[in-house]
Amino acid sequence: MTPPTLLVELAEKMGLLAAAALVAVLFPPLRNRLLGVGRRVDKLAAVGLGFGLSVWGATLGLHVAGEDINVRAIGILIAAILGGWKAGLLAGLGGGLFYAFQVDPQTAPYVLIASVVDGVLAGVVAERRPEWVEGPRVFFTAIAVQGVHLFVVGVGLVAFGYAERYLPAWPAHLVKLVVNGAGVTLFVMVARLVISREERGVALAHARAAADKAALEALRRRLEPHFLFNALTAIRATIRRDPEAARELVSDLADLYRYLLSHPDDAPLSAEVDHASAYLAIERARLGEGRVRIDIDVPTSLRAHRVPALLLQPLVENAVRHGVARRSGAGTIRIGAHEDGDSLVIEVEDACEGDPVPANEKGSGIALATLRERLGRLFGDRAAIDLDVGATGARACVRLPLEAQTTSSGSRVLASIEERANAS
Repeated sequence: MTPPTLLVELAEKMGLLAAAALVAVLFPPLRNRLLGVGRRVDKLAAVGLGFGLSVWGATLGLHVAGEDINVRAIGILIAAILGGWKAGLLAGLGGGLFYAFQVDPQTAPYVLIASVVDGVLAGVVAERRPEWVEGPRVFFTAIAVQGVHLFVVGVGLVAFGYAERYLPAWPAHLVKLVVNGAGVTLFVMVARLVISREERGVALAHARAAADKAALEALRRRLEPHFLFNALTAIRATIRRDPEAARELVSDLADLYRYLLSHPDDAPLSAEVDHASAYLAIERARLGEGRVRIDIDVPTSLRAHRVPALLLQPLVENAVRHGVARRSGAGTIRIGAHEDGDSLVIEVEDACEGDPVPANEKGSGIALATLRERLGRLFGDRAAIDLDVGATGARACVRLPLEAQTTSSGSRVLASIEERANAS
């Protein structure tokens, strides 16, 4: 076989090995072995893959320096790397027997010994020194393992009088070592590459979920402890004047903090409206009777839709702090929702009366920015927040994709990426 023809043959075999690596990643038991989390029964898949590649390699021999070499060791070594020495032993037995009885019966004992040595030794190395079968190092490990079987078999052949045939064929054996090592390396690196990309995707999903959780916790802490002190002061002032109203405020405060501490990462829109109403009830008591009017306009058909938790909290808080609280007269805070095509539009609007007054509290200015970042992580460009400020008030408009949401918003990103990873 001329060198150009040999290169073409090698390229064809390497392409088939790369395809086999991609198929292995898609097959759950082999995928588990690649990830190192497979069960014992998954090792049978490694044996099956190794035996199949061994049979393929045994029937696709290469002619080098007058010798017919084969690449059956690729499958045996892969089985050992994925499943350990027992898987390597079984794949070696199967591949060796197939070659010995279907390809070249005259070399049956030697081929069988070489195959078993490859499988067992590679499996022991993979179990005790897993770092030796990762990345480019697997190439040298594969060559070293085959070198051992060449020595063992060579001693036996020379002892039985086959030195004249075995020793002059060293160029062919050298090519076999390199080709088998390259084939195993290609398979392992392609499979690991796909797995690592998916692991990075899942890690990114976890990071996004953690970031969303951190943002949610930041929103929760906005009500602790300053708001609690103000609420208790308002309740104390209401007790003597109107005990019944004070009891209602205590109930509102309990509902408010119960929702903060116990709800999932997303919630029905109705729960968000109830939470916002409890917050506004306490602020109305704190600012004085008649200062805050509440108008809720959320259709019943939309109240079951799930939205990110604490979506309304920063919006109504801004409406109070930067709207009603900064005017001398009364103000109306309206919470509304409607459908617009494939979007759910939620609006929080404040309309205030009277002259501007100095602010008693300074806001941090990050509430809407934090909310905008949360929505961006969850929905990408399918969500948006717009804020229109006028002479007598402001209107915050949140646009979300109108879809049935049955999982928590914090895990939605993670689930979608993991689903894509599994599908690939």
